[in-house]
Amino acid sequence: MENPLVIALTVSGVGLLILFGALAFLYGLMYAMTAIIRDRPNVKEEMPVPVVEADGKPAHVMQKVAVVAVALARAELESSLARSPEAEVGLSPWGQYHRHRLLGMNPRARID
Repeated sequence: MENPLVIALTVSGVGLLILFGALAFLYGLMYAMTAIIRDRPNVKEEMPVPVVEADGKPAHVMQKVAVVAVALARAELESSLARSPEAEVGLSPWGQYHRHRLLGMNPRARID
């Protein structure tokens, strides 16, 4: 019977060869798949964008007007929420607890 150390090294060497062989095979397979399967260029015809006119204005002008209107409405809503007394609703329950506790300790205290 041979030395156990020689047997262990032989088994480890064969295992490493099999491992690196499998890794090389998988790498080659992935390389071949990427070489064979490529993204084909999109040969789709571009369809013209329909121009819808409302009140004699082109569609892109109307879209810009709509975007500006939405932005103004959101800005107005956010500014009105910042000034309203309901702004405290945005506090976490922990923050509300401490605010009410502070106001309860000194009724004349004000938190701006």
